[in-house]
Amino acid sequence: MLTNYIKISLRNVLNNKVYSGINIAGLSIGLSCCLAIGLYIFDELSFDRFHVHFDSTYRLIEKQKQSDGLSTVAVTPGPLAPTMSKDFPEVMETARVGLWSGILSNGKQVSESENMLIVDPSFFKVFTFPLVAGNVNKVFRGINEVIISEVMAGRLFGPNWKRAAIIGKTVSLNNDQALTLVGVAKNPPANSHLQFDVLLPFNYLVSIDEWSNKWNSNNFHTYIRLRPETNAASFEEKIKLQVNRYTDGNDVTLLLQPLADIYLKSKFDFKTDWGKRSEILYVRIFLTVALIILLIAVVNFVNLATARASKRAKEVGVRKTVGAQKSSLIIQFLSESFLMTISAVGVALILAQAYLPAFNTLSGKQLSLPIESVNFWLALTAITLVVSFLTGLYPAFFLSAFRPVSVLKGVFDIKSGKSFRQSMVVGQFTLSIALAIGTLVIYQQLNFIQNKKLGFDQSQLMFVSLKGELKSKAIAFKQDMMHLAGVERASATTSNLVDVTNSTKIEWEGQAPKDEFLITQMNIDGDFLQTTGMSLAAGRNFSDRISADTSGANGNYIINETAAKRMGWTSESALGKTVKFWGSAGKIVGVFKDFHFRPLQVAIEPFIFRYRPVNFYFSLLIKTKPGSLKNTLAEIGKVYKKYDPNYPISYGFVDQELKTLYKTEQRTGEIVLNFSMLAILISCLGLFGLATFTAEQRTKEIGVRKVLGASIAGIVGLLSKDFLKLVAIAIVIASPVAWWLMNQWLQGFAYRIDIEWWMFAAAAISAVLIAIATVSFQSIKAALMNPVRALRSE
Repeated sequence: MLTNYIKISLRNVLNNKVYSGINIAGLSIGLSCCLAIGLYIFDELSFDRFHVHFDSTYRLIEKQKQSDGLSTVAVTPGPLAPTMSKDFPEVMETARVGLWSGILSNGKQVSESENMLIVDPSFFKVFTFPLVAGNVNKVFRGINEVIISEVMAGRLFGPNWKRAAIIGKTVSLNNDQALTLVGVAKNPPANSHLQFDVLLPFNYLVSIDEWSNKWNSNNFHTYIRLRPETNAASFEEKIKLQVNRYTDGNDVTLLLQPLADIYLKSKFDFKTDWGKRSEILYVRIFLTVALIILLIAVVNFVNLATARASKRAKEVGVRKTVGAQKSSLIIQFLSESFLMTISAVGVALILAQAYLPAFNTLSGKQLSLPIESVNFWLALTAITLVVSFLTGLYPAFFLSAFRPVSVLKGVFDIKSGKSFRQSMVVGQFTLSIALAIGTLVIYQQLNFIQNKKLGFDQSQLMFVSLKGELKSKAIAFKQDMMHLAGVERASATTSNLVDVTNSTKIEWEGQAPKDEFLITQMNIDGDFLQTTGMSLAAGRNFSDRISADTSGANGNYIINETAAKRMGWTSESALGKTVKFWGSAGKIVGVFKDFHFRPLQVAIEPFIFRYRPVNFYFSLLIKTKPGSLKNTLAEIGKVYKKYDPNYPISYGFVDQELKTLYKTEQRTGEIVLNFSMLAILISCLGLFGLATFTAEQRTKEIGVRKVLGASIAGIVGLLSKDFLKLVAIAIVIASPVAWWLMNQWLQGFAYRIDIEWWMFAAAAISAVLIAIATVSFQSIKAALMNPVRALRSE
């Protein structure tokens, strides 16, 4: 019996090539999209789950009470970890992780670390980062030890480092600190929020900076591993006031963040959360897009199956007359659905394999079809069965319900199921148009971000990172740069203006009790204003000739407009006021107009500038002259080599770096755009199929109309208007839905566009034109048919 079902199903698929081709094409495109998005989502959700104890590992985060309200941060004090182990038996292990920077060298082999972390020896007991060389139980017993990744080992010891006995070798940190290599760690997986190429022991940091181990050193991520039987919610209640037990004057609540949530569900500022991370919102967006595309493909199948009811009616009638049961007919139609779904899955695998490289480029991933995984094939089998069931269920019950007497008498209602099909077409185009509107809004927001005036001139502005001794020789280095023909201006700073992430408390004249806020700071020089093109709202710039400006203690300050407003002043009234910053009191001599120093998701915050030439500078901003960049870069490299012959120059361009801040949004926009186009393509395939069958069903009517003098244009309009009405209804439904969804997305930006009417009009007109183009082909073909042939065929 089963063999018979398969034979009949195969015969029906082959005998109806157009119908089968449209269904298989639509399903295969939809399934291939779902495969690609599914791999993306699986990769996103897999972050940090490779750790053996990921389900019992948490990061401690702080909810701080400030005068401006509650602020949650990912950093905690240095001494917190030891107290957690001492005070709570539920804690099995703790590990602190901090940021560091520097350059490692092995003789002439030099490499700047991209991800250098300060960690506890217990780091390897909390996380599953195996060593490929060295003993994990014997590392970090001394303060001058170092562990490097496989990548860093290759850079320092060559590609054949595994054959050499490198454990115990000495490497140099920043050319002045000898460290003993005690281990080589396997490169962190791409799906780890913690990325590193160098690990230094926490005690090394304490030996050079005692402040790091004090309770006011909120600079570390603290991870804890709980005993398996511990109830996390109850334990969180116990630890809430742990910081307050050891400090006075703080109002801090400790919370637990599951390790598996860190990558996708961290809403912290980048200045407190430096790990690799994404947004759960975008996972939900992609999941929604995948379901929409699959739903559209399924609806196509159902629509075309019910539209072909008249062609299958006599078959059903005859089979029922000779004794076929309704259940056997249902199985037969479900078998046809399964056969076409199997074919579509095969094509989808080929399509997915073909465009995954392009998708990887678009998404920044390294995805591949896991054909070696049993779970992948089980999931694919489940999807095949579910899609087969969804696509075949309604047509099977619809077709098997025909009454044989009515069908064989020729009184079968050709319009049966028409309302259902129309509602499905409306649903398809509603989803497609909503996706199109969403894509337009995303692109306009990204365009707004990239073209918004930031309060400084980013064109021709580059930065050179200052390392080692250059940090203390920044002013001399800057003077040499100013002599280069292609350099217009230069300024020594502690930041490159791309994403300034630091915060410190400040005191000010007239401050109310318990009125506190955090302020971002930067050390600059007197040429910063001209180099960046910023403007003064009031007061004056720093000057080399005024000793109070450059004084290491009790020197003058410049603030931004937001800082002045937060302290209760206007730009003019702020001048001459006293502020106390880092224990040093000084006068405000100028107020810069507000500028954006953080991504546009964040509102402009208070900012303070100081001019302390005796302190380190970490970056040199250089304004180059137009048309001279290539030669200027070469000259800059030569000057840099004179000051720092040991380390390679590291530089970038402010405008390019600013664009990378929004790479997640850019990728999302591009991915949604591509899948929106595919969703519309699948909808149009269904529309094309329905137009084909509609034209066939109205062959006699078209012939009669032509004989009576109807024009080709009139017949095309007659056949097209019903479909265009459905598209118009879809536009009406999709517009408010898309407006609400995109308005919710835009709330994530402190600076955003307004959703304008033309976005809806553009999407609507595009949908109408595509629908007209799709339907017109069959409509014109039917209108051009010889009416004699049409009437003779009847």
